[in-house]
Amino acid sequence: FITTLTMVHLSFLLYALIGISVAFSPITSPRLARTKHGAASLAQLPEGLVKTIAKEGNGMPVNDGDIATVKYSCAVPNSMPFSRSERQQMIVGDGSMIDGWDIVLQSMTIGERAVVRIKDPELGYGAAGFPPLIPPNAEIEIDVEVLDSERQRSLNLDEIMLDPSTPRTAADIAAAYDRLLAEKALQPPKKEGLEGFLEEAKNWYFFGLFEGETGQEAPWYLKPSITFPLAFLIVGATFYVCVIGGAITERGAQVTDELDEIILSWNAVATTITTIALANMDLGL
Repeated sequence: FITTLTMVHLSFLLYALIGISVAFSPITSPRLARTKHGAASLAQLPEGLVKTIAKEGNGMPVNDGDIATVKYSCAVPNSMPFSRSERQQMIVGDGSMIDGWDIVLQSMTIGERAVVRIKDPELGYGAAGFPPLIPPNAEIEIDVEVLDSERQRSLNLDEIMLDPSTPRTAADIAAAYDRLLAEKALQPPKKEGLEGFLEEAKNWYFFGLFEGETGQEAPWYLKPSITFPLAFLIVGATFYVCVIGGAITERGAQVTDELDEIILSWNAVATTITTIALANMDLGL
């Protein structure tokens, strides 16, 4: 089974290619009355379209031209879904979907979930259907939930043109371009190699502990580029002194005290006397 809405889009393209004429009702049909909020109520849906609200919405209504994010499942009654999605974005009323879908979507609000039965083939896939997935004159059942909806963001050209700082003539545009080049020329060239690395290292921060909220520069002895290297140097020197002084020893290493040193000294003396005695015996002394 096909589980993506892409096949629904593809079906309309195939209809156009093979010349199949499917009668769809326009979204602006007089059968669809609109409320003052731009949404169609249950009583104002056209005939052949039955909507059952499973969960009431708590957000703004979905309007024509909105970018809606929906969770949906489409199926022929008593059949497996031929299209579904957990999160799909689409433009409401752009003509890429069947009319029944767009009409119902514009009757919903954000957060609402509804089960829709499209009984009129003119609001669905028409008399031709889309074999083998959708039979001719088939009813369509849609389970749809509106997750989010927002207006399309458009570029306000009027606002840009009314801005007095916007260059309008060729001379103004050329002057603005020359001004940008001049400002760029005033910037010092970026240093490379070791010199560039040192220049960049001046601005490095380990932590912003000494940066005031007012933006006032900290004293030189509190600058991170000086304070932290100095702290690391002091810690390293202290560690070295501790190791040399014997304050830090290897775990499991043998430790000797004064008694051990006396015993080792007597052992050394005894070994020396024994060696001398053996040497005298060999000489016959």
